[in-house]
Amino acid sequence: MVVADVGDSVTLRCFRPEEETSGSIIWYKQKIGHEPCTMATVDYEPIWDNQFKSPRFSIKKEERGFHLNIANIEPSDEAMYYCSLMKFSPVYGKGTFLTVKGNEDVKVSVWQSDVSDTVPAGASVTLQCSVLSERRTAELQVLWFRAAPPQSHPQIIYTHHNSSHQCESGSSTHTCVYNFTKNIHSLSDTGTYYCAVALCGKVTFGNGTQVQLDVKTLTDQCFSKNKLQFVSVFLV
Repeated sequence: MVVADVGDSVTLRCFRPEEETSGSIIWYKQKIGHEPCTMATVDYEPIWDNQFKSPRFSIKKEERGFHLNIANIEPSDEAMYYCSLMKFSPVYGKGTFLTVKGNEDVKVSVWQSDVSDTVPAGASVTLQCSVLSERRTAELQVLWFRAAPPQSHPQIIYTHHNSSHQCESGSSTHTCVYNFTKNIHSLSDTGTYYCAVALCGKVTFGNGTQVQLDVKTLTDQCFSKNKLQFVSVFLV
C-alpha cells in the first residue's frame, strides 16, 4: 500500500521478470467496487487509454523497469494498480493500493471479532465487523480483504451494499455491524480477513480475523474419498 496526500507525486514500480525479454507491459487501474480498466500499453512507447491521456500520468522506463508515475495526486486516483506482462496470456503483478488522504479529517473506527477457532472442512464461518463513524452509512464503503501466504498484499473479496448491515445512530455518531459469511472448503480459503472502510480518500482497516482450517477433518475427508475409490475399483 502507498499513501499520498492530495497534490503529491508517486511512482508505482513494475519490473519485467529476468527470464522474459519480450511481451508488452500493461498498466491497469481498479477502483474499489469496479472492474479493472486499462491505463497504458507499453512496448517501445506507452499507448494511453483516452481517459488517461494527461500530463499527470507517465511511464518511466529503465532496465526491466516500466514504472507508473502519477503527478499532482487527486482523490479520484485512489485505487488498486496492477501491471502485467502480455505474451500468450497475461501474467499479473501483485498490485499496489494507492490511498489518497483527503483534506477532511473524518473519524472512523473499525473493530472485528476475535480470532476465529479452527473451522471444519466444508463448514461456514461468519465474521463480524463493527464500524463507528461520524458519517451516515450511505457515505461509507465497506469491504472485506483476505491476506494469506504467499500473497504479500490483501486482496479485495467482497463489497457490502446498503442492505447488508444493521445500524444505530446517536446524536453525533453512527454504529453499523457488517456480517460476512464464507464457506471454508480448503486451505485456500484460510488466512486473515480484514474489514475496511473507504471514506473521503482514506481506507481504515480493522484488526483482522484469522480463519484456520481443521486439518484433521480435511485429512479424514481425503481418506474417506480415497477409501471409497479403492472399494469401487476392487468391486469392479
